[in-house]
Amino acid sequence: MNIRVVRTTEALLCLAAAAFLIACAKDDVAPVDVEKQAFEDLRAEIVEVITDPVREAEAIRLVGVLEEDLATLRTNIAARKKRVRELNANYDTPRAEFEAYLTSVEAEVRDHKQRVTETHRAFLSSVTAEERSAIAKTHTKAMNASIQTIQSI
Repeated sequence: MNIRVVRTTEALLCLAAAAFLIACAKDDVAPVDVEKQAFEDLRAEIVEVITDPVREAEAIRLVGVLEEDLATLRTNIAARKKRVRELNANYDTPRAEFEAYLTSVEAEVRDHKQRVTETHRAFLSSVTAEERSAIAKTHTKAMNASIQTIQSI
């Protein structure tokens, strides 16, 4: 068996287990709401820290792109989980079809990761080191909130 398929399958199973555990936990605030607030806080901090209106607008635009990428990821993960359940439920599904699906998911994940990395790098290059330092706490909070959201899916 291809080691990538095994690892991808293991990753999907771990994701499903984590989603189950998080779904069982009670929380007053939904992770998506925490994420939205964190991105709003990040935008507010950018407005406060960056004095150049052109760079400020670009930084806010890039934060919006990152937020949209996260929403897309959330939707894709839900669709992937549904498709894996469908493939697993049908015992007549050929192994090749299942492996082809996992290979396509791996390619999508790689492409998404590349896009997010490029956007994040563009964001970092749009701000100075001093500005980056000033907004680091809010940026970290937004990223942690995003990670929480992904883990809750």
